[in-house]
Amino acid sequence: MELIAVFLVLLVGILWWFGVWRVNQSEQRVVERLGRYNRTLQPGLHIIIPFIERISATRSVTENQFIVEKLQPITLDNVKVDVALSILWRIVEAEKTVYRIGGVDRDFTRQDNNQMGRTVSNSRVEAAIGTTVIGVVRSVIGRTELDGIQSNRSQIVEAVEQELKLVSEEWGIKITRVEITDITPDADTQRAMQLQINAERERRALVRQAEGRKEAAQLAADADLYTAQKQAEAKKTLAEAEAYAVSVVAKSIADGGAPAVEFEVKKIQAQAVESIGTNKSSKIVLLPSDVLDSFGKLASKFLNKN
Repeated sequence: MELIAVFLVLLVGILWWFGVWRVNQSEQRVVERLGRYNRTLQPGLHIIIPFIERISATRSVTENQFIVEKLQPITLDNVKVDVALSILWRIVEAEKTVYRIGGVDRDFTRQDNNQMGRTVSNSRVEAAIGTTVIGVVRSVIGRTELDGIQSNRSQIVEAVEQELKLVSEEWGIKITRVEITDITPDADTQRAMQLQINAERERRALVRQAEGRKEAAQLAADADLYTAQKQAEAKKTLAEAEAYAVSVVAKSIADGGAPAVEFEVKKIQAQAVESIGTNKSSKIVLLPSDVLDSFGKLASKFLNKN
C-alpha cells in the first residue's frame, strides 16, 4: 500500500509538472501534439497531455517599438533623402509568428515552480519587419516628389502603414502605429533649397515694399481728393450764403428798405474807421466819402453864417 501511495504521489507530481501550465497576461504559448500544431494557449491556467503535447514556443504580445534610423530612398525627381521611422507593433496570433517567421523554439527551460517556458526573442520578427519596411518605404517615396514628401508626410505614413498591414497580417502581427520621425535631403539639395528659400524671402520683401508704396500713394491721393471735395463744398456753401444775403438785401431795397440798408452800411463804415483810428501803428486815417461830404456841408454852412 505504501508503494502504491508513493507511486500515485509521483504520478500526480509528474502530471502537475508536465501537464499544468500558467500563461501570463502578456504572453501566448503554442502547443504541439505529436509534433504538429494543436492550439495556442491564451493567458490563464491550462492543462496539456504530458509526453503527447508540449509547449513549443512562447511569444510576448506586448507592444514593441522598431526604429529604422536611416534609409536612403530616391524620390520621383531623383533626390536622395535620409528617412528615419518608428514602428509600433505587437503579436496577436503567436502561431503564425512562430511558424512563418520565428520557427519553433526547441530549447525550452523551466524558470520556476509554475512551469513557465522561456520567451523567444523578437529579433527574427524585427528583422522581417525591417526588410519589409525598406522595400515599402523605397516604393512609396519613389512614387513621390521631394516637395510632396515634405508637405504630405501624413499621406506617406498612411501609405506605408497600409502596405505593412497587408504583409504583417500573414505573420500574425498588428502594426499599431507608423511615424516618420525625420526626412533629410542630401547636402546639395539642402543648399539648393536654402537658396530658393532666400530668393523667395527677398521676393516677398520687395512685393511688400511695393505694396506699401502703392497703398501710401493711394491714401495720399484719397486725402487730396477728400480735401478738394471739402474745399469745394465750403466754397459752394459760402457762395450760397452770399447769394442769399444779396437776395435778401435786394428784396429789402425793393420793398422800400433803402434807408435801413444805408444806415447799416454807414454803421459798418463807422466801425471800420474807429478800428483804424484806435490802431497805434496807423499814421493815416481813412474816412468814407459820405463822412467827408458831411464835413464839407457842415463847413460851408458855418462859413455862410459868418
